[in-house]
Amino acid sequence: MRPVQRLSRRCVIHRNCGCRIADASTLLAYSALSPPSNGRGDDLQSVAPTDGWGRLRSTAGELVALGVEARRWWTLAWADTRFRYRRTTFGPFWITLSMAATVFSVGLLFGTLFGNDLSQYLPYFAIGLIVWTFISQCILEGGLVYVQCAGYIKSTPVPLPLHVYRLLGRQLILLGHNAVLPLGLWLIFQWQAGAVVLLSLLGLAIVVVALIGAMLFLSIVCTRYRDLHQIISALMSLLFLLTPIIWMPGSVRSPGLDVVVYANPFHHLVEIVRQPLLGTVPDLASWVVSAAVALIALGAGIAIHARLRHRVVYWL
Repeated sequence: MRPVQRLSRRCVIHRNCGCRIADASTLLAYSALSPPSNGRGDDLQSVAPTDGWGRLRSTAGELVALGVEARRWWTLAWADTRFRYRRTTFGPFWITLSMAATVFSVGLLFGTLFGNDLSQYLPYFAIGLIVWTFISQCILEGGLVYVQCAGYIKSTPVPLPLHVYRLLGRQLILLGHNAVLPLGLWLIFQWQAGAVVLLSLLGLAIVVVALIGAMLFLSIVCTRYRDLHQIISALMSLLFLLTPIIWMPGSVRSPGLDVVVYANPFHHLVEIVRQPLLGTVPDLASWVVSAAVALIALGAGIAIHARLRHRVVYWL
């Protein structure tokens, strides 16, 4: 009897690129997303509207269709997570353990320096840091998503926003693992949290919409101008210090503090998720600013994507 041949881990979608697939489900998902052939050898996806409104409708339709067919890009995101943490003992929970170490070490230090009650400061800092990590990683990795998926883009006829959704799904998986930490803090400190906690889901939905628009915008711009990603990375480090994550607005007194806090859109995006989990309702201003940021970001992302997506493959 002939021995069973072991399947190669090398990607069979594009044999010449030298990349490797994370799992067989990755190949199946990409194959399922490939558009059907029309029998003449040309790709049906290449037939795209040429007018501005037609391109906008086409891009918006792709986003909606991919959002409905979440199983496909979620399969890719799950395969990426499994491949990254394969053969490890705790898997993605290593991120949670690292986050817990940061929260307790930095939280105890700054909570003592600012003279805050640790039962209030540690949950505030932990939830803020988790939400900020989710936002910042989506923005930073979103700028390089097409560069990192260059092999797939050049060889596999799938919509470009698929790679953005794939990145979003991967970050949502890590966010779900980090959500264990606030639950553990609640078991320790037992702060009042009622039905208002459900508002955090609405806040998270608004944050996700804003991030989809930001990633669509940055994925195009940073692919064209590679140095821009380094500038954004430096700006995100500065914004982390200017956003109330490691400090609470009530613990720092400065004449210009209100301008720094309330003019910072990241503060409002964090607050609409953090405050419900702490048992309080976010301010109406935070909801309004966050919704406006989400709509503006999504509109800008769709507009630039519709205008320049056909040039991405030439910039890779």
